[in-house]
Amino acid sequence: MTELENYEVSQEFNKFEMLINTKEYLTKEEHDFCVAWDSDEKQNITYIGSPDGRDYLNLNVYSEHDHDKRGEDDCNV
Repeated sequence: MTELENYEVSQEFNKFEMLINTKEYLTKEEHDFCVAWDSDEKQNITYIGSPDGRDYLNLNVYSEHDHDKRGEDDCNV
């Protein structure tokens, strides 16, 4: 592998890590990228079909507890 190829693979891996470890909702393109990079992640991402284009829920970072907590905070404003 050339130095440029190593750099490109490193950049793709960094993008994969950022998406899979930080984004709660993924677009179809982000979903396809993550599953192409690591097919095992398919079981950790579920289709929700959101009208705003964030069609996939990333279960790696989704927390029902945090979601409920944010909902309670919104109601108490």
